[in-house]
Amino acid sequence: MTTQTAGAQPPADDRYDEFLAGVRRVFGESITEGAALFSVRGDGLFEVFLQALSPELAAENSCGTCRTFVRRYGGLVTVGPDGKTKSVLWSANTAPPEYARAVAALAAQVENAPITSVFRSSAAQWGDPERGSWTHLAVTPPERLVHTPSALATTSQYVAAKNADRGTLERALAEFPSGVVKKAVALLRTEQLYRSDAILGAGAWLSELHKQLDSVRGKGDTAQRRRDNLLWLAAATAPAGYCHVKSGMIGTLLTDLADDLPFDSVKRRFAEKMHPLQYRRPTAEPTAAMIARAERVIGELRAAGALERRFAKLADVRPLWSRAVDAPRAEGVFGHLVPARKDRAATDLGADPVVITWEKFARTVLPDAERLEFEVPQAATSYGAMVTAANPDAPPIVQWDAPGNRNPVTWYVYVNGSPASQWGLRPGEFRDVTVVVPHPATWHVEVDRTGREQAVLFALAGATDTSYKEGAGFFPEFLRSDLHEIRKTLEAYAKDAVVAGKDEAEVCGLLLSKGGKVGHTFRVTTGGVRVRYTLDRWD
Repeated sequence: MTTQTAGAQPPADDRYDEFLAGVRRVFGESITEGAALFSVRGDGLFEVFLQALSPELAAENSCGTCRTFVRRYGGLVTVGPDGKTKSVLWSANTAPPEYARAVAALAAQVENAPITSVFRSSAAQWGDPERGSWTHLAVTPPERLVHTPSALATTSQYVAAKNADRGTLERALAEFPSGVVKKAVALLRTEQLYRSDAILGAGAWLSELHKQLDSVRGKGDTAQRRRDNLLWLAAATAPAGYCHVKSGMIGTLLTDLADDLPFDSVKRRFAEKMHPLQYRRPTAEPTAAMIARAERVIGELRAAGALERRFAKLADVRPLWSRAVDAPRAEGVFGHLVPARKDRAATDLGADPVVITWEKFARTVLPDAERLEFEVPQAATSYGAMVTAANPDAPPIVQWDAPGNRNPVTWYVYVNGSPASQWGLRPGEFRDVTVVVPHPATWHVEVDRTGREQAVLFALAGATDTSYKEGAGFFPEFLRSDLHEIRKTLEAYAKDAVVAGKDEAEVCGLLLSKGGKVGHTFRVTTGGVRVRYTLDRWD
């Protein structure tokens, strides 16, 4: 701190302002986008700082406010991909000569200490920058590093949960060695297991973590410290649920493979647990305490409008393909005349349908398609609808929605299919497709590492779920991980809640998913020629 009183002249060799500016510059450079922060033990750090200063500077900097800052925040570090820690505050390269030795001592002390905890704070200012006429050590964190407590978790509870995740993950790595995990990932990639895409991401993540840990050579304390640091980093940045290996579906598969069960048994058990009516559905009855907590949380979410849902409109979705929109009608004497569409005079090729995979169809046909029509089958099939938050500013409740990257859209489908008539469709007709929309979790694919199942929805013109009465606003499988503990109560709420706007829905139609029912036929108009395509499989 600067120790001069009001009106006094600072010492001639005092370069405290440069020192403070250097600390803040290092902090700004260290907290890159997505960086996780960790704490090492901060006791004794301030003494390390003072002892490395000259006696005069040590006297000037002996301050209770700065001591508190160093104790709380002086031990903050990030972890690099090699497992080495780096202080987020201390670097001798940015310090003036008078402070360089002390800052170097702090950096060495911090970067050689073991991590003790994930770090999060709800404070918008770390430290007290000014008190009276004195200036102190302090930094201002960006908004993304400021934790917002809720009815679900206080800041200390959030930190405790992350620290517990680290222990849970460590036990899973010990129980399921690299070879078993590699075998599970290889099996998932064969696509012989039902809905394997839903957990492939978790398996691949665990396998990559094994590989990263194994890449740290050596058996000494330094190598082990780096492996421990990588484990902390993985626990802090893991996608929702990934640390809970043993209790998830990936754990079921790993256990079966570790027990050398026959493939048929592994496949059957996997399919049973991955059934939509079983996967991530709560089984145990909630306790009185759980119900009370759930009611408090639900009350908060309802007050914020987070549980109110409505049927989606075209403006709510991010399509892969959209139908060309007719030009608006002109005003004047001839305004009542409708301009002719290009595809009205299209020539039908008359050939048998081209059998093609969805991936090839999306890559080679969709980009140039002017019009897309779905041949409605006689039998019931996987029709579904997209829904979204009624209040776009409501707090996120689904995994792929976030305050800085909003996407509250989900969809529902009837497990055993539904008839065309339920959606206002006639078997045998060709119904226009308005948009082709991928799974909402993939709309921001650059930040989605979950490996969710691949699926698309063909929204059909005029289709609505005429039989809809209640439920389907969201499902436990979609919820954010911090809502899982109350998912049974949330599921009961969602089952009775009514999604608004059924008659105004614009994103209802055929749901095509990898591993689901195939054989659907479409009529595509491109360049004035109509060609039929039958999608026989995903890829």
